[in-house]
Amino acid sequence: MNEQFNGWGRNSVAGLVQAVLRAIGVALGLFMLAISIPLFFLPLPLGRPLAILALILLAATSKTAHRAITGWLRRHPKVWERVMHLFDRGGKD
Repeated sequence: MNEQFNGWGRNSVAGLVQAVLRAIGVALGLFMLAISIPLFFLPLPLGRPLAILALILLAATSKTAHRAITGWLRRHPKVWERVMHLFDRGGKD
């Protein structure tokens, strides 16, 4: 997901479109992450799912965030197993 859009980066106009889409994705992910922090303290379970979605969006659009998130998951193998189990369940159900 975090790769070039089928070689779009070679064209200057398409490269600009790609950069704008990545910037929008990063901005939206950071906004969702900022919104999720106060929602952690509400009795409704809204903060954690929103934070997870924000981290997935950030990992998909930002190479730096992708490296940081995957590095953290490698240092915490139990969390990584839970994440992989979550993605594996999608094909079995």
